[in-house]
Amino acid sequence: MSNRRSGELNLTVTGMTCQGCVGTVRRVVSAVQGVEDLAVDLDTGTVRVRGAVDPEGVMAAIRDAGYEVCRA
Repeated sequence: MSNRRSGELNLTVTGMTCQGCVGTVRRVVSAVQGVEDLAVDLDTGTVRVRGAVDPEGVMAAIRDAGYEVCRA
């Protein structure tokens, strides 16, 4: 059974402090299968993902990059 859901996933990411962090989060989330569009906002600490993705897979990728993440 697939956990992928088509639509929009909104996350709050803690620990992003610079544009380098934004780039890292963008890179790891972009590598997740099913991501069609992605927006990372340093000022609000949010990530918006559109596509048919496994939410837990997206959050695991962000955690593996060293950030804390939860659903917004």
